[in-house]
Amino acid sequence: MKALESQVAVVTGAGRGAGEAIAIRLASMGAHVVLVARSADQLIGVRDRIVGADGTAHAFPCDLTKASAVAELGTAVAEQHRRCDILVNNAAIGMDGTLLHETNYEEWDLIFDTNLRGPYLMIRALAPLMISARTGQIINISSLAGRNPLPKGAAYAAYLSAGDFQMR
Repeated sequence: MKALESQVAVVTGAGRGAGEAIAIRLASMGAHVVLVARSADQLIGVRDRIVGADGTAHAFPCDLTKASAVAELGTAVAEQHRRCDILVNNAAIGMDGTLLHETNYEEWDLIFDTNLRGPYLMIRALAPLMISARTGQIINISSLAGRNPLPKGAAYAAYLSAGDFQMR
């Protein structure tokens, strides 16, 4: 028996990079992985890799900036799996380096909506499943840029500082 057998893990930003690696690792440990990202094509590729390695996963394209889309994802997880044991909030975006006073409202809002509001919406959508099961893990991935900002990265670093909290 694998360590995470029969558990359901939801991973945002699972279409590439760290999210892809996290999803593949969770699947290799026996979890059924719900792959979440905006790009369906990337998710399908990751899903196929997991299934090809005898894991189980399904792709759920979702725009994390849209409350209705995230609520739909939460409903789908509840209906299809009746549980969520692990939530990995990994999806994030940055912008090309811009000085704070040159950052436009749209860039600022997109970073905050994706990087801070997205995890909030995911927790809101999936925590009730964990609470009713009296078990679950929420992992919020962030960056050291919140403590050591890069030049011209004010919006990206600001969201990290705003999201510096610890769940217990």
